[in-house]
Amino acid sequence: MIHYVRGTVAAREAGRVVIETSGGLGLDVLVPSSTSARLPEPGHPVKLYTHLAIREDSWQLAGFLTTEERDVFLALLAVNGVGMKVALAVLGHVKPGGLRTAVAAGDWKALTAVVGVGPKLAQRLVVELRGVLADGPEEIPAATGPTTAGDEVVEGLMALGYTGAEAAWAVMGMEGTAAARLREALRRLDSGRGVGASDADGRDG
Repeated sequence: MIHYVRGTVAAREAGRVVIETSGGLGLDVLVPSSTSARLPEPGHPVKLYTHLAIREDSWQLAGFLTTEERDVFLALLAVNGVGMKVALAVLGHVKPGGLRTAVAAGDWKALTAVVGVGPKLAQRLVVELRGVLADGPEEIPAATGPTTAGDEVVEGLMALGYTGAEAAWAVMGMEGTAAARLREALRRLDSGRGVGASDADGRDG
């Protein structure tokens, strides 16, 4: 992992910055718009905390002015259906503290203002980031046994757009808190029928 890069701003534009290192390398670094707005002008020194994403067809380096922003970015990437583009868009729109507040309050609607984040993905972000970025309200462990029509996890999945049959299958045999079961059910659904194109790029309805 490249922990950070230090150098001189060679060029900057919305969503990216080129940093020239002391060794003469020009690094193309993706940044959220919030970071881009705080970068110094070309010719001035800068230090960015980074994350390198390695894919079969490309290497992408993302950079942030603080380790807190990078940590939140990594937490976003761990959510099903979230890639670098969406994670950077979220951080560009919501500060880390604001995102933690939204997660703790279950305020998924605040995240739908982010370009590329629809209601379904916004609700998933709140569910999967609870306990990671912020603590949610205390929960009572769900009763074990066959799923009933009144199961709050089933109802939550149906609110996210899944059918009753899909929701019932997803929670079959699960135990634990409602939040834990919901997270696992979402993973089971993604594994069972694949992440839809809308989730993969964040443009869900």
